[in-house]
Parts: sequence; C-alpha cells; structure tokens
Amino acid sequence: MRVDHVVIVSSDAERACQRLYDATGLLSIPGGTHDGLGTRNRISPLGEGYLEVLEVHDAEMAARNAFGRLGLAGLRAAAAAGRTEHLAAWSGAVSSAESVAAQIGESTMALSRAGVGVQLTGADLSAADPARPFFLERSAGQVSPESLEVEHRVQPTRIVRIVAATPDASAEWLEPVPSGSTVLIVETAAEALLTRVAIGFIDGTTVWLTSADPLGEQQDPQWA
Repeated sequence: MRVDHVVIVSSDAERACQRLYDATGLLSIPGGTHDGLGTRNRISPLGEGYLEVLEVHDAEMAARNAFGRLGLAGLRAAAAAGRTEHLAAWSGAVSSAESVAAQIGESTMALSRAGVGVQLTGADLSAADPARPFFLERSAGQVSPESLEVEHRVQPTRIVRIVAATPDASAEWLEPVPSGSTVLIVETAAEALLTRVAIGFIDGTTVWLTSADPLGEQQDPQWA
C-alpha cells in the first residue's frame, strides 16, 4: 500500500481551491460529481499523490453511504472549529479493496464519476478516527488523478509527511499500514485528528496543511 491522496472537506470546494492556490500556488481542476453519493470534488495533482477537495451537495444522499458520511463528518468538524474547511482524511491505494475490507471488518462500496471508478473501504472508520486511512482499489488501467496535468504556480513532487493523532496509537491496525515514500507519524492524543500534511516541492521547500489551517494560508515556521 502507498498513500494515494489526502481529503480536505469544504462547504464550497471551488472557493476553497482558489484560496489554496492563492496561499500555496497549487492549482486544482474539476473532478466531478460522484454518482449517487451526494458528493463532488476538485483535484490538485501533486506528482506522487494528490489533494481531493470534497464538497457535499446532497446531505440526505451522502448520509446513506460511507464516503458521504466521511464528507458530512468533515463538515461538522469544520463548523465546530468555526471554519468552512477541514483536513479530513487520507487514503491508501491497495490491490484488493475486498481483501482489506475483510481484514478491517468493513464492507466495500463503489465510487464512480466521469473517468473514475474505484472500490473503496474503511471510510466510516476513517470518519470516526482520521488517523486511520480509508482504502481504494482502482480499476485496471485507470490513471490516478495524481498524474493529471495542471498549471501550478509551483512544482509539487509528492506528499512528504502525514502526522495524525489518535487515542488508539498502540492499536494493532497501525502495524500493517505502510505508506510508500510518505513518512507517516501517528501520535497518541485524546482527540482523533489528522494533524498536518506536508507537501514537497522540486526546489526542496515544503508547504504544510494543518488541522487549524487546512488550506496552508498561515505557514508556521515550527513545522519547517
């Protein structure tokens, strides 16, 4: 398994992506509406991995599926913090979502939109504990959104680091969760939280997206 992407939930994805671009130089492109899930997204490719800015457009429909519930959980967390965005989740790409689902005791679900079709599992667990990834299996021959061409103002290379907090940092589920070239740090804390995500650039610099600043608008030197 490797890190596939990071999810930022927003009440207004287009506006959030403009703010992300203004702050970091990372451009996004429309992804699309997920068929029958009540969600839609925009994509910011990063070379290795990508950012998905997720918006719930039909809350009633979203409440009926695991991925939609992840989006709703993100909106609730954003509202509780007085924001419109939330650093909500990260996902891992796997060869068999069905096998992973059996290991974690979850079912699989189909997620599709124009040009995309994946099998997904673990979204409810991730919504409850954002330190935990959800997992997706892409259809054979399908190109990952990470490789889409966009005209960023900068040159991102990959998701460098993911830092998360969970009350279950000693839990068995952590043992089999590799993350490819991304460094994964899981800390013990009372509150489950996707704390911060580092995005690396070709010039060696790094931008941090954090739970308090999901769009990277106020870079904190302490994370450098």
